[in-house]
Amino acid sequence: MNLRDYQLEVIDKVEAAIATGAKSMLVGLFTGAGKTVVFCELANRTMGRTLIIAPLRELVWQAANKVREIVEVDPALEMAEFRSQEDEWWSPQIVVACKQTLIRGRYKKFTDISLVIVDEAHIQYSPACLEMFRWFQDHGACVVGFTATPFRMDGEAMVA
Repeated sequence: MNLRDYQLEVIDKVEAAIATGAKSMLVGLFTGAGKTVVFCELANRTMGRTLIIAPLRELVWQAANKVREIVEVDPALEMAEFRSQEDEWWSPQIVVACKQTLIRGRYKKFTDISLVIVDEAHIQYSPACLEMFRWFQDHGACVVGFTATPFRMDGEAMVA
């Protein structure tokens, strides 16, 4: 898939920030800009494992399908009855998960994630989500939020 210039620029900037040690960042792209394409390509380029967190079941399926299209791998799912196989011998390179499933504590099984991608980041800033994001950061992951709406209606900062 050929990415647009602005999509490549976003990926380059995120990779540069990660290389300097950034632990979190927020990417704001307008509606229709291809956020899912951008974060799937970012996952494709990442050394290490990637966890993509979406707030709704439908967005989990959308992200998983886009991973199949762009990265050409079948991602693991962590959502309700779907459970990613995690063991000492093999773990999937990319996992797509539902926020509601993870915040119940299931995120703690993912101890070797390098990159956490948060889809629709503007609606994933509850105390439980922030605790989860900090846990991943404490375990060495960079958390990158993607949204077309880079602000919260309650006026609070979007900080992880």
